[in-house]
Amino acid sequence: MTAGNDTVVLVVQDEDTTSPDEVARWLREHLAGWPAHDVLLIGVVVGELYDNARRHGSPPFVLELVLDRWREALVVSVRDRALRRTAPWRPAAGLLLVDALSTRWGVLTQAAFTTVWAELVFDD
Repeated sequence: MTAGNDTVVLVVQDEDTTSPDEVARWLREHLAGWPAHDVLLIGVVVGELYDNARRHGSPPFVLELVLDRWREALVVSVRDRALRRTAPWRPAAGLLLVDALSTRWGVLTQAAFTTVWAELVFDD
């Protein structure tokens, strides 16, 4: 890796227009040249976060990948327009996978949006 930051964003305006399979294809295109095991790891995390957004939120869904080449880390985040939650976040099976596969993860709730993010760190 060389030093610097790279960001790619996918915005899904309508939940019926972009399926999880299409998101997976988009992800593979943007990760062309990455090691297969890293692509698989990132794909599982992205899939869980995107599925969660579709299940618990509403469009637009904003999927962002931010590569920090200095730290050899990738931050994956998915933002959705969410209903106001009254109960605290509890990790279910999908978020337990995200927890196990990522260095750290979290939830940011702002006004009408919820962003769930996960940081993945890669070794050379």
